[in-house]
Amino acid sequence: MAMTDRHYVGARIIFRRGAATHVLPKPAPNGWMAARYSVVSPGTELRRLAASERGDDHPAGYMTVIGLPEGEQRLVPVPHGAAAQFEDRRALPIPAGTRPGHVAVARFQLMAALGLHRWPPQSRLREAVVFGGGPLAVGCVLELKRLGVPQVVVVTSHPQPAVVELPQVTVVSQPPNGTFQLVIDCTGRSAQALDVVAPGGSVGLLGTPRDETSLPSAVFHRRGVAIVGMHELAGHPDELRQEMFRTVLRWVARTVDIDGMPGWFDTIPGDRTGPFYAALTSRQRPTPPFVILEWP
Repeated sequence: MAMTDRHYVGARIIFRRGAATHVLPKPAPNGWMAARYSVVSPGTELRRLAASERGDDHPAGYMTVIGLPEGEQRLVPVPHGAAAQFEDRRALPIPAGTRPGHVAVARFQLMAALGLHRWPPQSRLREAVVFGGGPLAVGCVLELKRLGVPQVVVVTSHPQPAVVELPQVTVVSQPPNGTFQLVIDCTGRSAQALDVVAPGGSVGLLGTPRDETSLPSAVFHRRGVAIVGMHELAGHPDELRQEMFRTVLRWVARTVDIDGMPGWFDTIPGDRTGPFYAALTSRQRPTPPFVILEWP
C-alpha cells in the first residue's frame, strides 16, 4: 500500500496487522518540507491499530510539524514523519523558536477550545467536571482554566495524572458527589457523564465516542440536558482554527513551564518507537501525556 496522497509523502510508521512497522523515508517533491517532529494522539493510534487487525494498513498519526529547524514551522494534519507542503491550507502556524512541548500541549488544548467556542461564556461557571487522564483531558482542563473556570474536578483512573500538578484542580478516581452544570467527557465513554450532570446542564463529547456507546435520550430529555458534540472539525473554518491555535499557543507558552513539568513530556526518536507502541497496545499507559516523535 503506497502511503502517499495529495497532502503528504512518506508516512514513516504504518499500522499493519495490529502492529507498528517503521518505513524508510521517501524523497519529497521539490518545494515540500520534511518532518521535524510529530505529536502522538494515543486514542487515535489505538483505534487505527485495531482497524489494521481487521483490514488494510493504516498510516500512524495526524499531527506532524514541518519546516526549517530555526524558522517558522507548520503543524500539518499528515501522518507521522511525512513530508508536506508549507502552504497547506489546513496547517497551523508555529512561530520561530517555539518549543515542541508547547506545540504538543496547544494542539490538544485547541480541540477543547474549538469545542467550547460556540458555548455561552464560561465566566459564569464556578466549576466543571472532566472525565479522562490523557492529553485530551489535560488540554481540556487547561482550556477551562484559560477561560476562567475557577475549579475543575478531573475523574480518572490514571495512576499518575498530569493534571494533579495544576492549581485548583481536584483529581478523583470515582465520579464526585453532587451535580455540575458542565461535564466534558474525554474518554469516549460518554454515558458516565449522566452521573454528575445537573438538570439543565450540558455534556460535552470531546473524546471520540465508542461505537457501542448508547446515550439514553429519554434521560437527557427529562432532565433538560444539552449534549454538545465537540469534534474539532465540526463546522470550524480553517481561518478560525488557525487563529484559535495562535491564541492558545501564546497562552500555553506563557503558562506551561516545560522544564518544571518533566513528567508531562516524553521525546522519542521516530524510528525507535517499538517499546512505546508495545506499551500502548498492552494497555500499559505511557505515563507522560504528551509524546513527541523526532525525525532526523
